[in-house]
Amino acid sequence: MDSIRHEAVALDTNVFIFALRKDAAYPACETLLFDKLSELQVYIPLQIFVELQRNLTDGEMRGILRALLRAKTVTWDYVSAPVDLIAQWERQGAKKGDAVIAAHLEVAKIRYLVSENRHFLAELPASPFQVLRSETVTQLLK
Repeated sequence: MDSIRHEAVALDTNVFIFALRKDAAYPACETLLFDKLSELQVYIPLQIFVELQRNLTDGEMRGILRALLRAKTVTWDYVSAPVDLIAQWERQGAKKGDAVIAAHLEVAKIRYLVSENRHFLAELPASPFQVLRSETVTQLLK
């Protein structure tokens, strides 16, 4: 899975939040965001950007932007996900926000999503992307 270094990777909203707030239950999120991001090409879809703005303070958003400066590359995708594709993901059992993220990833052909959200694994077993926990990614980058 060395390709994780050579392909765009999406980080779910929870990875950013757990890292910034130094959540003791998810220490690998902090390691990934602040120590390993320079090894990744990060893809930020509109839905994740919206969720970050909704859940973080202005100071925390600045922290995210500063952290992203360390990434190998960052691709901001401000295009809305196709409604029909979102509906398709919802029919497969994804919650609304997860369906939007899945649609973004599918359109952009992103193969990896880093998330601590167990719903992605349970809701979307046949997704075109692989869901990895932060701890797994930090191990792969060693």
